[in-house]
Amino acid sequence: MRAKTGSKTLKCYYKTTYNNQNPPHPRTHENNVQFKYIYKYKKRTREKNMLFTQAEKDLAQTVSDIAFGNPFLPTRVELEKVALGDQFDPQTRPFWSWTLDDERDRPNVIALTRIVADLTKALREKLAGGATGTKAELQLYADLVWYVLYYEHFADRIDQPVDPHNEPQTWDRFLVSQKHWMDIKTNLEIPSHQQPEHIYACLHQVNRAFFNIFHFVVGRSWPICQLRARIWESIFTHDMRRTRRTLYRSMNEVTTLISGATGTGKELVARAVGLSQYVPFDIKKKQLVDVESARFFPLNLSAFSPTLIESELFGHAKGSFTGAVNKRVGWLQEAGRYGTVFLDEIGELDLSIQVKLLRVLQERQFQGIGENQTHQFKGKFIAATNRNLATEIQNGTFREDFYYRLCSDVISTPTLLDQLTDSPAEFEFLVDFLCRRIAPEEQDELRDLVLDWYEISDLKQYHWPGNIRELDQCVRNIMIHNNYSPTAQSSRQAADGFQKSIQDVSLTADELLAQYCAMAYRKFGTYEKAAVALGVDRRTVRAKSQLANPAGA
Repeated sequence: MRAKTGSKTLKCYYKTTYNNQNPPHPRTHENNVQFKYIYKYKKRTREKNMLFTQAEKDLAQTVSDIAFGNPFLPTRVELEKVALGDQFDPQTRPFWSWTLDDERDRPNVIALTRIVADLTKALREKLAGGATGTKAELQLYADLVWYVLYYEHFADRIDQPVDPHNEPQTWDRFLVSQKHWMDIKTNLEIPSHQQPEHIYACLHQVNRAFFNIFHFVVGRSWPICQLRARIWESIFTHDMRRTRRTLYRSMNEVTTLISGATGTGKELVARAVGLSQYVPFDIKKKQLVDVESARFFPLNLSAFSPTLIESELFGHAKGSFTGAVNKRVGWLQEAGRYGTVFLDEIGELDLSIQVKLLRVLQERQFQGIGENQTHQFKGKFIAATNRNLATEIQNGTFREDFYYRLCSDVISTPTLLDQLTDSPAEFEFLVDFLCRRIAPEEQDELRDLVLDWYEISDLKQYHWPGNIRELDQCVRNIMIHNNYSPTAQSSRQAADGFQKSIQDVSLTADELLAQYCAMAYRKFGTYEKAAVALGVDRRTVRAKSQLANPAGA
């Protein structure tokens, strides 16, 4: 009797003849029709129960790499191209760049999200229908769900964090969706690894991080792209999966040091890192456990005396010093578990306070001024400097052990010159951005005014020592006076006058040193670089430069 594929006769024959063992390969029994049908039946059954086809598996792996990768590296765009194929919309840059029209939806993201949603839906139906998969394949499905949940509940709020008042409704919708994708009636265990509230908190953190980085670190050059990618790693590390599994509990204990010249946006970087920390979700209250999670405590150390700095940081007891009429809670205590203390110009910090902060970073403990009680510092600590701390260590003004407690995570901010060298077109873009912020109703007219002035100016080779901050003041000067005369631009005239004074021997020794230090500062843009060139301490350069030009140095 001739067997038919899928018939009861064939199933019975297969079971009784081979006792559920694999039959011989059909190629060794070419004349045996029974074996050929048995082989085909087994192959079709196996394919029917497979979770992924090879093409689906390749696409899922690519999407998984996108979902847990760094969105600011060129790898992101390369993976989008692989996933979308002919549907990929070519980019003007090989990485995600900032646009003035930043509310515009990205065609590749829209197309990819649609494809992922369709694939995840098809896989869910297969699982519900009895399909099987390996542990790795089930993990790929869980990664696709992660992607879908983010774009279902968070991506439409990418231009602003989730509103705390709408948090309960957002959570309710998320929970329904999460259960739909993950709670499938199947014998297989899908490896989600964490509870829904943790997944929600992680996706919430991703949303905040992208918002704080992409919308506040402005620019389209490669140095800015690298800066954004570096900030992302400071929040999630290079392995987001590991951070989601375990490291989220301790990332606040990692100290971040931001280095860069004055005016390069170090505080913006600090805010992006500090305000993007992981905050758990409370399922009973249906909100993040710390509704004050946006707490950020910045302190510019160069603007305060050591006594005031110590009081601001550690707090003090009533009557602990003259003027301490009330007890004060310091920022280290006020920050709590999810706040961030940011110390700008850490190189200006007095040695005695460095010793106290060293204990905070080592033991996470401190005492207020005049107090015996020991407090725990539970928050995030970020510092910034425009100094060369290695030089400060050599000069004895900065403790080496304190430095090594700061440098576990270092971010360097690029100068405006770095950006313009990489992409000269950045000048027009940044001017346009500043004009929109300064005078939004006159943005186009002011931008054209600045660009026209720039074309006839002699600033094409100017190195912009004040960076974005100086460019901002340049735009304001042109708006008010239709002109900008940077101090550094007058260095040639100053050099000519200095040379004449030397020839006339009309300067005292102190005046000669002061003028020379001022020239070095104008040339190199920072006191540190000038000090290295002259072979003296930066404080000497600063003091002498201010003596030579009190208003402009």
